[in-house]
Amino acid sequence: MSSAHRWLPLALAALSLGAPAHPVLGQGVYISSSGPLDRGMGGASSTAAMDALGTAYWNPAAIRWLSSSELAVGMELIASNHRVASSLGSFAGSSEASNGAFPIPSVAWVHRPARGPAFGVSLSSVAGVKTNLAADPANPVLMPAPTGLGRVSSEASFFQFAPMISLGLSRDVAIGFGPIVTLGQVAAEPFVFASPNVNGHYSSARATRYHWGGGGQLGLYYAVGSLRLAASAKSRTWMEDFHFMGEDAEGAPRVLRLDLDLPTILSVGAAYVRPETWTLALDLRYFDYEHASGFKGPATFDATGALGGLGWRSIVSAGVGVQRRLSGAISVRAGYAYNENPIPDEDSFFNLASPLIYQHTLSVGGSIGVGERSSINLAYSYFPPEQVDGPIVSPIAGPVAGSSVRNTLHVHVVSVGVSARY
Repeated sequence: MSSAHRWLPLALAALSLGAPAHPVLGQGVYISSSGPLDRGMGGASSTAAMDALGTAYWNPAAIRWLSSSELAVGMELIASNHRVASSLGSFAGSSEASNGAFPIPSVAWVHRPARGPAFGVSLSSVAGVKTNLAADPANPVLMPAPTGLGRVSSEASFFQFAPMISLGLSRDVAIGFGPIVTLGQVAAEPFVFASPNVNGHYSSARATRYHWGGGGQLGLYYAVGSLRLAASAKSRTWMEDFHFMGEDAEGAPRVLRLDLDLPTILSVGAAYVRPETWTLALDLRYFDYEHASGFKGPATFDATGALGGLGWRSIVSAGVGVQRRLSGAISVRAGYAYNENPIPDEDSFFNLASPLIYQHTLSVGGSIGVGERSSINLAYSYFPPEQVDGPIVSPIAGPVAGSSVRNTLHVHVVSVGVSARY
């Protein structure tokens, strides 16, 4: 491989699973909300106890404060607009990803008896990745291989099954907890978390099956009058090593592996709740990427040419939401969320396929009652355009003078769902 092309493997790293290629619209790789009520409130649901989906997603203790037992189902469709522009000397061009719509389903059931503990279960998509970047002779980064990256493809999905129970320690205080069982599948082309073949090319990696993982969650909830306070923690999700069927330079089978976990999440929140009029909520969260396998560690190659990590920073996010009940059957919501960026500007080159650079989210939503005990719920979120711009980086010489990689992203999300209470 010529010295002019030695920067290509580093770019390929960004296009593998570790830096997801389709934005999952949350804090880093995590989806920031579950269901249309949670989305309409800007993800501020650890304290407000709006419905089964958002409450079970963020705080198991809060399910005790739902208005009744409930079954809720939601579906989100994400449409991202991502453009990659690059230049190397006088040669420059730009390309737009073809991601299409990305579905995220979720379902939650909570049984809240008049006396005794509340219990429930949720099944949620917590992360989803899909991209298909075509080769582009007019764009230096995406020129056909071996001059550029050529076509890039990656896909992943993570689902979590979470049974939970909420126990009252007193009339005003509850504790909730439960295990989290995770199923994840990953595919990446090319795969740079293993050494390249003897011809210098990285193998593709197709998942052999869904892989298992596990963790747990714990929550506390305090309610007195209209005031609500809460704290919760989702442990790191320890995934079994992902195994893939790859190929060596001669086309013979090659087994590849990846150590990738989902990070610990800590949440605190406060809310003012008047169920018949106003609900105001604020959530703060911390995502510990610096100690999660696959994300932690510097984005450097070892002596064999395998990428050791992505160098992500731990981040803090904040969400605020408001609901106004207009009548017994109609409610409207608005929310705003801010996310720190786990990837600095100078690493734009490492994250060509998914810059994860969104920092602001604007959301609106509403519910319409259908009969006495059910409702149709809707929400829409807009992620305004953001961009990062950094140099092409050579693993030998560092940043390449006169080069640039710019990622630009804006996103639309539509969320629909139904709730049935009993």
